[in-house]
Formats: sequence, C-alpha cells, structure tokens
Amino acid sequence: MLGDLITSQTTNTLRRPKQLVSIGAGSVGLASISNPLSGGVEDPWARSVAKINVDVGLAPFVDIATVEIIADTQAPQVALDDEGTISLGYNDSTTELVFSAIVNNIGSNVHGSQHLSGVNGGVALSRLRINQSYEQQSAGDIVSDLAGQADVETDTVESGIDLPFYVIDDHYNAYQHIDRLARQSGFIAHFTIEGKLYFGPQQAGQAVHTFSYANDILELRVQQNNSSSSAVTVIGEGAAGSEGQDAWSWLIKDPGAVTSEAGDGKSRLISDAALRSSEACQAAADGRAARAAALALSGSILTAGVPAVVVGSTIEIADAPGEAMNGDFFVNRISHHYSKQHGFTSLIHFRKSGDSGGLLGGLL
Repeated sequence: MLGDLITSQTTNTLRRPKQLVSIGAGSVGLASISNPLSGGVEDPWARSVAKINVDVGLAPFVDIATVEIIADTQAPQVALDDEGTISLGYNDSTTELVFSAIVNNIGSNVHGSQHLSGVNGGVALSRLRINQSYEQQSAGDIVSDLAGQADVETDTVESGIDLPFYVIDDHYNAYQHIDRLARQSGFIAHFTIEGKLYFGPQQAGQAVHTFSYANDILELRVQQNNSSSSAVTVIGEGAAGSEGQDAWSWLIKDPGAVTSEAGDGKSRLISDAALRSSEACQAAADGRAARAAALALSGSILTAGVPAVVVGSTIEIADAPGEAMNGDFFVNRISHHYSKQHGFTSLIHFRKSGDSGGLLGGLL
C-alpha cells in the first residue's frame, strides 16, 4: 500500500497525501457538510473524492483529469462546463495546483460512484478545424489568432519565425498546427497548470526536484533511440529571403538560398513549402536537430507524488547506476495518480536536456 509513502530525500519520514479539489458549486467555501465528529463543517470534496488522475503533456497531447467521487446525498454537485482546480500535496505541507479544469463529461454507475472528466483549452484547440491563410505574420501571431478563435487563454506566446505566407487547413486541427509551428520555430507548446497556452522556447533553469535512485525512485525506465544522427537539412520554397518579403510566392530556381543544415552525422532531408526564407529554414533546422538529439535518450520514472514537477520543467536524477542517466532532464509528460487506497504517485516522462551524453554505460 502506498497510502503513506517514504518521500523525504534527506530522512525517511512517512507523509500522508492529501488533495484539494474545487469545482463549480461544490467548491470549497461554496458548499460544506456537517461533520458531527469534529463539531464543524467538512469540505465535501475531501470526504467524497476516491481517485484523481491527471495526465498532461506537450502539444498536441490533450490534457485531461478524471475524478472519481462517492455519489451519495453529501457529494458535491457538479454540472457540465463547471470550472475549477485540482491541487495535490501532503498533510505536512501545502497542496500545489496541478490542473485547471473545465468539466466536459460526467458519468455514473450502479456501484455508487460518479466519474468526472475535466479538460483545458487543448480540447477546444483540438476541435477547431479551419481553412485560413496568413500573410506576413510570425508563428506567434498565428498561434495567438488560433487561440482567440478557440476562446483559449494564453500565457507566454513568443514570436518565433516570420512567415511571409502560411496556410492553415482543416486536414489537421488547430492544436496540431500549433505543434507544427512550435517545431518550425524550435519552440515547445503546452498548457500551464493555470490552463493557459504557452508557446516559446524550452525554459532553461535549475531542476525543480532532484530524485535519488536509491531513495525516492520507485521505478526507472530508459530507452535509447538507435538513430545515428540528429542532422537535418531543411529545404523551403519561395524567394522571400533574397528578393524581399513580397516575393514569397516565387518558386526559386536555385534552392540553395532556402536550404539550411543543423546537427551532426548523416543528414535527413526535410522539404517544407511553408518555409520561404533562409532565416525560417535555419530556425526550423535548428529546432528539429535539437529535438532529435534530445530524443536520443528518453525514459520515465515512477516516484512518490511530486506536484512541483510540471510539463516543461527540468528534473535531476542522481546516483543512478548508469552515468548517462545522471543529470538534468526535460519533462515532456507527467501523470499524477491519487487515491485514498493507494496514495499519491507521479509518473514522469522525460528526455535528455541538452547533450544526450552518448551511450547508457552499464545501465542497459
């Protein structure tokens, strides 16, 4: 049973997980129930929640949270489109926000439980399919416009590459187009824990948490991409780079002006008609090469719940048996699991931050 988990990195102490859910009319402060044992009132969510699962990741992954509650007369009342938050933590510290939700599904069964599904703006963007063209716009301008059409709040939206002409078609949804624009710009895209869209570079900085192999990692898995190269050659179209922005529609005779390379090793050729300047091609090549290098080493760890770890953050792994597994890693997906029966755990998916470190030493 993981109800009380050993999670301290310095001393082995038992910590009891707790949750704080606040959704709709059942939010804390808006509804309460009498607790005759304490002589006061009790948060209905603290009483009724049996399980919480939160699964979030980089675009175009659509974030989702599911909450299972005991469906009796004292359960909190929730309706479709209610908004709220989910926070997780431990009794010896404060809870931390892990998800901002909009209820999009409510299910009940004969066993006396109710299942709520909550989403963020990723769903609205994944449902949006349009046919539209943009002229003389940056990637960030296009992302902001798509977010506005989906009625999605934005956090940081950086400019990215300049696009003399760009077409959005309904063969892909808006979130997939945003992911493509992020890759072309060497950026990442995801929703923050506050439910706002981030579009910008991978954030550098210190690790938000250090995991010790012999102390607080319950399970560790790694995989190495057998690709021998992260080199990329990107070929665009048009003459906007050499003949001015108004020449975006020209088909250039010599593609050398819109051909860029990045990375080391045997190069992979990529043709992208949306890239019509040398600057855009170079940015796309740099971004693709960096992503390929990072994916050379990836993996996941299962650990006692860590709400401070979020998508886009950096973690550190220490004292692992393979040298390449020690260091800083970029978090590209995380799943939090809470239940009154099994406690609170986090499954963190990561990829190498910066240099992949070569072979995996004695780990494999």
